[in-house]
Amino acid sequence: MLRFLTHKPSPPISRAAVVSAAALLLFSALSIFGQPAAPAPPQQNANRSSFTYEAVTIKPDNSGKEAYWRYTLDGFSTGGMPLTNLIRAAFGVLMDDQIVGLPAWAKSEPLVVQAKTDDDTAAALAKLPPIDRSKQMQLMMQSLLADRFALKFHHELKELPIYELIVAKGGSKLAKSPPDVHGSGMYASGKIDAHAVSMENLAANLSFIAGRIVLNKTGLEGTYDLTLEYAPQGADASDTRPSLFTALEEQLGLRLVASKAPVDVIVVDRIERPTAN
Repeated sequence: MLRFLTHKPSPPISRAAVVSAAALLLFSALSIFGQPAAPAPPQQNANRSSFTYEAVTIKPDNSGKEAYWRYTLDGFSTGGMPLTNLIRAAFGVLMDDQIVGLPAWAKSEPLVVQAKTDDDTAAALAKLPPIDRSKQMQLMMQSLLADRFALKFHHELKELPIYELIVAKGGSKLAKSPPDVHGSGMYASGKIDAHAVSMENLAANLSFIAGRIVLNKTGLEGTYDLTLEYAPQGADASDTRPSLFTALEEQLGLRLVASKAPVDVIVVDRIERPTAN
């Protein structure tokens, strides 16, 4: 199971945000390792996908059950998460502070959302290369937000606290992956075991663990195989593994350095509670 945990100095990530992080990986246009937090070009409102959802059901979630996110080629379903998490998945946004202007209800009121395509659309999506399919699925979600929540937005650059991922003084300890190997990985509590991962993608996923955007400043190109073990937030005192920061330097020869940088943010100009089903 994919799990993302924060480092102790950072604010804790809610269960809903954890699920949203996993959802972002599933919808990522780059690989299961997520996408880098690079500024997007100026954009006003959603680009429309050539594909659409045939049926969408949205209602308040008063069940009190665990948050979840499930997706297939013919749609997706979520529960126990506020609208913030859908926006993160639709736009590939890594952190909540990259969404500006949301009303309080959009951040706190959990929803149940079920979206399904028709059979022809599902078949057409299945024929697309993975990157193109992921992009179309995100555009479909953006269209859903525009249609059912009257979402209007624009992009801006905003200076935010970040971490820079750099090579430590002793040099990188990473092993280059063999050529023509597809990326794969396992994220568990306090462990990352990844193959053929780029530093951009590693930085993006460290964002979920460190609690703020991580930008790749290593200068390392290509893909790498790596294993990282660290003590997650809230670990028992008997856990002898090092912190994420120490583990990165000792095991991979990398460092996280606190900084600030202009980051692409989604500014919400208008949003409403969902229209009736």
